[in-house]
Amino acid sequence: MTTAAEAAADGDLPLQVILGPCDDMRAEVFVRVALATTSLRTVRLEGEFFGPECRRSITLPAGASLIDLGAGEAGLLAKAVLTEPAFWTPELPNLYRLTARLVADGQAVATTTHRIGLRRSGVRGRSLWLEGRRWVPRGIARRPQSCDLAIMRDASVAAVAADPPESLLAAADETGVAIIAVAEMESGRPLDADALVERIARWAMHPSVVLAILPRAFTDAELATVAASARRLKGTMLLAAVVEAASPPPSGVPSGIDCLCVALGASGLPHDAWREAAPTVPLIAWQREGEEEKAGRSGCDRLQAAVAAWGLADGRTHQPWDWAGYVVS
Repeated sequence: MTTAAEAAADGDLPLQVILGPCDDMRAEVFVRVALATTSLRTVRLEGEFFGPECRRSITLPAGASLIDLGAGEAGLLAKAVLTEPAFWTPELPNLYRLTARLVADGQAVATTTHRIGLRRSGVRGRSLWLEGRRWVPRGIARRPQSCDLAIMRDASVAAVAADPPESLLAAADETGVAIIAVAEMESGRPLDADALVERIARWAMHPSVVLAILPRAFTDAELATVAASARRLKGTMLLAAVVEAASPPPSGVPSGIDCLCVALGASGLPHDAWREAAPTVPLIAWQREGEEEKAGRSGCDRLQAAVAAWGLADGRTHQPWDWAGYVVS
């Protein structure tokens, strides 16, 4: 955990932003700075939010001050109350400018500024929801160097990226493209558990990162451990585990996992037992094409058609459950 002296020397703060109770008229936003408790006796957390700012709309900006709530086990905590908050969506990627300061004896010893989005997302039954509406992601794989966010925004698709860099996430926040972060390096090697928790904390600072897919090599116990470690860090970002479509559905879902990515093999079809599954969390169909040029919106449409036909292949007239999303990478 960083000390106040280290934060001052670095000129930056180990910041976490958590959206608290909120509705269309009021939002409580908590800001935490992870500092060693020995450095907190005379240090306060101050600052302000200002905004919203959005490329696609003009809204009268307003400010809200941070109210210092003192020190706790996880560091310094402060709260701001935003009236008539503007939440982040791909259609309206509203952002606020947060300035946070560590103040000791009336003097600022460290200051940082971030652009922050307030994203209301979650799970209802077997569906993903974003800003009060059912959200069915159609995700396509893109490498950061070849990711044209303007084209992706116009196609209403999410970008699937392995360990996405800060530059891509900041641009997606501003442009209005949802990001599905895959917890592996571009080479395909999974991130280890310690690095993954740090990445989740970093990804959660970006409203565009709606979903993080955890490594398929992790056991259920490892998934539950990562989810527990990230619980206070991830905000409303959702966590997904990977299961193999060629095997029957799992008997349970690890604690803290919000949805399952059902990885389809070469045949592109799930095990027959999935037809009778009674999933307790949303299921996302995930097929790896292997070639980026094939992983476009049309690939998602083909995947949706294929699993819909599979669901009706035994003669039934309707599927017992709906897929929550479609990802091609």
